[in-house]
Amino acid sequence: MVDRRYSYLVCAIVLLGLGLRIAAAQGGLWLDEAWSAELARQAHTPLGVFLNINHDNNHHLNSLWLQCVGSTAAPVLQRALSIVTGTIGIAVTAEIFRQRDRHMALIAATLFAVSPMMVTMGSEARGYAGMTLALLTAILLVDRWLTSGFDDGIRLRLVLCFLLGTLSQLTMAFGCAALIGWVYLTLLRRTDPLAAARRTVHLFAAPMVALLAVIGMVAGAAWASPTGFQIGSYMPFGILLFLHGTIEMLGYTVGWPVVSVWLIPPVLILVLLSRYAGVRNIPFYALAIVAFPMSLAILHVGNTGHPRYYMLAAIALLLLIAETTATGIARGGSRRWLSGTLLAGVLAGGLWQDADLIHNQRGDPDPAVIAMRTRSPAGATVLLDRATGLAMLEFAAAHLRYPVDIVQGACRPAQFLFVDRFKGEEMPVGPQRCGATFDAIAGAYAHGLSGTHWTLYQRRS
Repeated sequence: MVDRRYSYLVCAIVLLGLGLRIAAAQGGLWLDEAWSAELARQAHTPLGVFLNINHDNNHHLNSLWLQCVGSTAAPVLQRALSIVTGTIGIAVTAEIFRQRDRHMALIAATLFAVSPMMVTMGSEARGYAGMTLALLTAILLVDRWLTSGFDDGIRLRLVLCFLLGTLSQLTMAFGCAALIGWVYLTLLRRTDPLAAARRTVHLFAAPMVALLAVIGMVAGAAWASPTGFQIGSYMPFGILLFLHGTIEMLGYTVGWPVVSVWLIPPVLILVLLSRYAGVRNIPFYALAIVAFPMSLAILHVGNTGHPRYYMLAAIALLLLIAETTATGIARGGSRRWLSGTLLAGVLAGGLWQDADLIHNQRGDPDPAVIAMRTRSPAGATVLLDRATGLAMLEFAAAHLRYPVDIVQGACRPAQFLFVDRFKGEEMPVGPQRCGATFDAIAGAYAHGLSGTHWTLYQRRS
């Protein structure tokens, strides 16, 4: 009866996570998703995905899926791979803690089902959800191995995790490094440094070959390409960008929408005090939550202003919160109330942010096409303000089956003007293009971790 009740609860939590992800996946593709789909379309064949798309927006397994479903598919279908892998990840999270404490397992699953970071990445056509599933599975395997010591084919399974995770998103490499460090530091407590190193190498030698093979394939394809490896946008390291990226990651992981540097101290305190709270896998949490972001800062890695680059830290933080709160609730007294309050706050804040994502749909571009179709049912000619909005508008028009002639870099008679902007950029008022003045008729501002602001203008009569 207990097993059945637990299974029902896990199923209910998984269905909650699935519902949130499907609801958040209804709007048209935003900028990065649309360009991923465009690159997949230009590659023509599955082999082209591996050899011809030498771009950081190519998350290989996601590109294969986008190529498979096609450009006219509904957005929810284009995002289906992320929805499925993100949902399965909830069940894997529960399995990580099931043998130790089923209440802990249920708390962890609920956190992953609701966390805005996980809902966002699990409902958009990119590779982060697949990478998260592979990393969670690897965490499960390593945790069981460290606890029981039984091999049970773990090396082959880790090979698959490293291979599929890296083919989903190259930031899997950060997670692999944390796993290796976790195993070595744990074994170091049990034996001498040389023996710990030997066992760590024995466990991860084959998985690392798989990881390096994928990286080598990407590097080789880029080397053979006349354009080399391309990056959509690159921002050199800056301390303010780094802080904004890490803080935004923390906020959307724990359901706190206000970007504030004061989010960092509580997280550091939680990691430092975790050993006194009954947390088991302290080396992993310290490496993933603290050492990993600090390493990026020390190395001055570029593009550290993007919260999604810190998925490893977000995954580890949710697991740590699950362990800490479940242990505190089990101990009773003031710890129970403190842990329960923390857990309730994280879940409530997460659901609030999920509702905002579902309502906003990353600044859904579909209404731009709908507005044009309402005013010009037979089709429209649209001036494009800049090239970044091209794929987004093309794919919105494709799945809505509306013919648009998009003009960029030239002047032709056009009834509409489409303008896209990023965070911090303002929309023009009454812009003039090609000798005509345009007035705004539709628009959207994206909320959350992903999305693009846009405004559609109509030519003034």
